[in-house]
Amino acid sequence: DGVSALVGERTTGRVLRVRQGAAPSLITTIPVDTIGGGGLTGLVLSPAYAEDRLVYAYITTPTDNRVVKLAPGEPPKPVLVGIPRGAANNAGALGVDSDGLLLVATGDTGINTSLPGSLAGKVLRIDTLGRPGVSNPDPRSPVLSTGVSDPAGLCVDDTTALAWVPDRTDDGDSLHLV
Repeated sequence: DGVSALVGERTTGRVLRVRQGAAPSLITTIPVDTIGGGGLTGLVLSPAYAEDRLVYAYITTPTDNRVVKLAPGEPPKPVLVGIPRGAANNAGALGVDSDGLLLVATGDTGINTSLPGSLAGKVLRIDTLGRPGVSNPDPRSPVLSTGVSDPAGLCVDDTTALAWVPDRTDDGDSLHLV
């Protein structure tokens, strides 16, 4: 009893609180575009959730993929915008690392992800305001790792601080260690 979780519906953009033994309750609805596997594909609680009650979401819009911040009773606020969107592989996933920074796995959207400055097909590491993590390989860039195709999640091991990204590719499923 008392166990609850937040669940995001990819195609409707609805965020629901699900509690054991109770009907789901609607928290908010985020406008999303479901093109190419996009929509609402990632949710994570703020590193300071107990104090700030914030939730972060990875969504596809008509113009881009992005990370937004959800505060109780307020519309979504952009945190990181301009992640490319394309005809395919628009999914993304979110996590929080041991330093309290957001990890963002982005789909490759079917484009050349080696283009300088592209945020597609990467694992990004940002603070809660969307700024690059200061201990990133390039402290001016949010990019932590490359080579992601169509992320299906993101998991951080609390013991080792390593992150894992399950990925769907044309050749099959793979698991990236970040």
